[in-house]
This record gives sequence, structure tokens and C-alpha cells, in this order.
Amino acid sequence: MKKRTLMTLSLLWLTAGCSEDIDVVRYGHIEEHWQAERVTMNSQEPVVDAEAILNQCEDGEPLSELNGETFSVLGMAYATRAPLMNDDYYGYSFNEVTYVEGDTIYALCKSDRMDGMEGYRAVELAERPAYLKDEVGTEMSALPTVYIATENERAALHKPDAFYDNEQDIEPYPVTLMRISPGFSGTVEIGIEEGGYFTPSFHFLPNLRPSDVFIALGRDKATNMPHLLQSYGGDKARYSSSILQDADLLNGADSLTFRRIHNGGTMEPMTAYPLYDVTIDVDGQNVTKTVSMRYRPSALLTNTTSPDEIAVAYLHQYPYHREVPLPYPDAVNVSGKAYDQLVEAIETARPSTKSGETKDYKYLTLWRGNLGQQFEVSYQQRSKKVDIYVKDVMTGKVFKLSSVGAKTFKELFPEAFE
Repeated sequence: MKKRTLMTLSLLWLTAGCSEDIDVVRYGHIEEHWQAERVTMNSQEPVVDAEAILNQCEDGEPLSELNGETFSVLGMAYATRAPLMNDDYYGYSFNEVTYVEGDTIYALCKSDRMDGMEGYRAVELAERPAYLKDEVGTEMSALPTVYIATENERAALHKPDAFYDNEQDIEPYPVTLMRISPGFSGTVEIGIEEGGYFTPSFHFLPNLRPSDVFIALGRDKATNMPHLLQSYGGDKARYSSSILQDADLLNGADSLTFRRIHNGGTMEPMTAYPLYDVTIDVDGQNVTKTVSMRYRPSALLTNTTSPDEIAVAYLHQYPYHREVPLPYPDAVNVSGKAYDQLVEAIETARPSTKSGETKDYKYLTLWRGNLGQQFEVSYQQRSKKVDIYVKDVMTGKVFKLSSVGAKTFKELFPEAFE
């Protein structure tokens, strides 16, 4: 009899010990939160598996460079998660994968949380994805090439709707117009004088339908200030304009002339190419400024961590719907230190065979990065306190928060107890 009692106590101790190690918060992929599609030059699949897109570059070794003088863009895939609340973009996530063939097959991944969508993380693939097996793709050169514009392209500068801002009276100089075919991934920078300060002017990205860029010089008729004109798309394009940044030029001039000095060719990385001579009258003397251009290839991201990974929790009255975000107070949220406190509170919970009663705020959603977890919340009013239960939607398991955890939950979400 004593042996049986000892065995029973031992089992109870073991069970109690195991319960201490239960992870209540367990992030995973929630497919219904995502909208995903795949696109090629001739097809579009609007409903595909988002998890494969989100994880495409997670397992392989990040590359520091791609091999090839030309690349074929085979297809692109997108996965998007819309915010849960109105006017709240903590939970918004946009992820893109571009499949490229150079000397081998690559996947290039980017997201809104990855260096402002300007950088790619790349991995090498053993073979083409199945849906791209027979895809021809769009060829892109690794480096941009500059061409002198054709007569038709120059004539387009004089069309009535040539400029986005029709209120600004710009006189274009068609002889300065040049066309730039895209480089694979990088930024064209423009500056005054060979050793001057270069500013980013436009970007090239791997794309199924890359656009040429057109640049020219023009003059604001009202101020006589020289402008850089820029557009995408050829003789049907509309141009934007920006003032050339130089102390002398910004003062305007009584005399202003332009001369194109570049005759086209491939742009080697970080090489300054003189484009135009701009001559102005400064205090009775002619001063010539040289406008130059250079190409800065984009560096691949090799850091495997995402420094801006979001962490936000929502307590809400209605289920998540990507097309119908919830207003406050139908949903409330916490982030930062409050989020960490909430997770600690939930981790105090222990398995329960019962649950409480549902109230207005019956759903709890945790988002960390692209992963998440969903709970159903119920409450049991006692004489001096409220017991709080959370049910993991994925597993169906119910957990009861500790007294300390319930107190923290109540402090973080007072709306649920009003």
C-alpha cells in the first residue's frame, strides 16, 4: 500500500514538473491571414501557399553577389498581410520573391521590414520552381546602358501633356534627351561637377516589365532655373522635373545654355560619366557646370535577422478579416514593452479542463514578424477577481492564467472589463 502511494505521489510530482515546462505561446504560420499570388509574363495565380513565399530565403545561405552578365527574370511571388485595425500598420506585411536565372537559379527576397524595401536577400536554388519550369523570362543586363534619344522620343517633350505638373511652364531641351536601359538592381545618381555630391535620382529593380528611363534638361521660364527632366516609358511618357542642386544655378541666371557631352554606352559601377555642360552668366562672366551621372549597384543583404520585426497583440471583438479592418474600440492593441508583459502573463497559464464565459472581447491575436498565434478568451468572475482563460485556436487546448498573469492582462486591456 505504501509503495502504491509513493508511486502515485511520484507521478503527481512528475506531472507538476512537466506542466511547468509548457510553452503556451507558440508562434506559427496562420494561412488565413495572408493573401498570396504568383505572376509570370503570361500568367497569374491569385491564390497560392503564402508560407512557401515567406520562407523562400530563410533556409539557404545568403549570397553576397549574383553571377552573370545578364539575368532572366522568370517570375515573381507576393504575400501580403493586411492590418487588423484601422489606421494601424504595425501588423501590415508585404513580402516579395523574384526568381532569377543567371549563371544559376536564384531567389531574391524582400519585404517592407527589410531596409525600406530597397534591399534583397538572395539564395541559390537547386532548380527552377515547378511553375517556372518552361518560363522564358525577361532578359535584363547587369549594368545599365545609355542611348541618345530618337527623333520621336525627342518630339514627345513638346506634347501638351508631356509634364505631370502642367501649371509649371518648363521649356525642354530635346537635344539633351537620353534613354537609359535598366541595370539589374541599383541606383543612378546625378551630381554637379566630377567631384561633387551625387544624389539618388532613380532606381532599377529586377522586374518582369522593366522600363527605360529618359532624362533631359529644361528651363523654368518664370525663374530661369535649370531643371532635370525624368520619365519612364518612352514617347508616351510624362515627365517630372526637379531643380538642379547647385549654389550658382539655384540663383537663376540671365543667360542659360545646355550642351550634351555624353554619347552613350554601358555604365560601369561607380564611374562618373559627364552628361551635360550647363553654362550660366555669373556677375558678367560665363561659368560652366558639368552634370555627371554614375551607377551604384545594390548590395545584397547577408544579415539573416530582421531588425525591425514587429511584435503586436490585438484583443478584438470580431474575427480578423483582411478586407474589413476593425476600428477602435472593436479592437485594441499593445506593442513594445507592453507586448512583452502580455506574453509573460500568458506564459504563466497552466492547462485547464474548463473555461469561462465569453464577453465582448473574445479574440486575442499575437503577431511576431510573419508568424502569429490566435486565442479565444473567456472570463470567470469570482468574488474579488476575474479568472482568465485562453484557448489556442490551432490546438484547442485551454489554459488558465495565473493570478499575477490575469492582473497584468487586466492592466493592459482595461476595455475588456468595463
